[in-house]
Amino acid sequence: MVQTLDAVAVPRWTEWESVSAPALVVYASGGIFSEEDKAEFVRRGQRAQLIEIPDASHDAHLDAFDRWIEILHAFLRQDQPR
Repeated sequence: MVQTLDAVAVPRWTEWESVSAPALVVYASGGIFSEEDKAEFVRRGQRAQLIEIPDASHDAHLDAFDRWIEILHAFLRQDQPR
């Protein structure tokens, strides 16, 4: 398990920086990432949009499900033809 975690814990900035599609980056106020880490991730994204969910943990999709779905739906509607 440690070997697997070590393999995926390596920054993959080249791959992330090559993503040209709009990307929704959702962080929670009670998550595990520092403000610097969040800012760096969004800064390196070509079309990254940051949303923070207050009063949620790292598992915001579980403990703030309704808000997470609301945010996801709003993001997906942005690129829909009118």
